[in-house]
Amino acid sequence: MSSSHDRYPYSAIVGRPDYSWPGGRRLAIYLGVNYEVFDFAGGLGPELAPSQTEPDVMNYAWRDYGNRVGAWRLFDLFDRLGLRTTALLNADVLDRCPGLAEACRDRGDEIAAHGSSNAKAQGSMFRLREDHMIADVTERLATLGVRPTGWLGPWISESETTPDLLAGNGYRYVLDWAHDDQPTRLSTGHGGLLSVP
Repeated sequence: MSSSHDRYPYSAIVGRPDYSWPGGRRLAIYLGVNYEVFDFAGGLGPELAPSQTEPDVMNYAWRDYGNRVGAWRLFDLFDRLGLRTTALLNADVLDRCPGLAEACRDRGDEIAAHGSSNAKAQGSMFRLREDHMIADVTERLATLGVRPTGWLGPWISESETTPDLLAGNGYRYVLDWAHDDQPTRLSTGHGGLLSVP
């Protein structure tokens, strides 16, 4: 028999009452933009083309382009369209990409935490190390003037205790669980944590 978890019960969407957002709206959309950093010669990182050597200059450079050029072009586009986003920030962006996180804040984007970097998946961390990482990321991003209350795990990766640790560190929502079309309340040892798909 397969195992499950105790974070939320099964609930088929056809058996639920209609979901209404504030103002009676039927649909809500958030625009999340990941601002990520990766290790140059090692660690995890998406391969946009097969890597032949280490360091993998080609794939690293493509990823770095987003923080150096792409983000700023997106800011111009979002400003023209009058759109605010959720900035999903690796905390290491503060040191490795000076001005990028501040630009997100200054635009009025919501700041959500996205781990230290994307060089390591969060789900492989031991509980104490993960708790320390979450607290450190929260403290570092709070220097932007607002303490983040949303979390997207590096590589959308969680350990069995991640929701408990997030709730214990004051987070109100998590973006890792893509299991539904509607927000779901996750059970944790520190009360509920909203899962936003």
